[in-house]
Amino acid sequence: MSIRANRVSKVIIGGNWISVEPGSFRIVDMQFTDDDGNPLHGPLEVKAYQFRTENHDDYYGPLSAIELIKLTPEY
Repeated sequence: MSIRANRVSKVIIGGNWISVEPGSFRIVDMQFTDDDGNPLHGPLEVKAYQFRTENHDDYYGPLSAIELIKLTPEY
């Protein structure tokens, strides 16, 4: 089964449900950079999630931290 990222509405991270702003969920490479966007390390080879909450908070972390994903209904 594939997961359509634009349908992710909530995720459980650390045992807590977090609401995801519609259409904001992305899978990205995990990397830390300085203020100019320069990498602070070599490739981590870790995939990360990135999304914004309904309160406009930005979340970013290792994809493996997501325990459960709730999708909006497909009509």
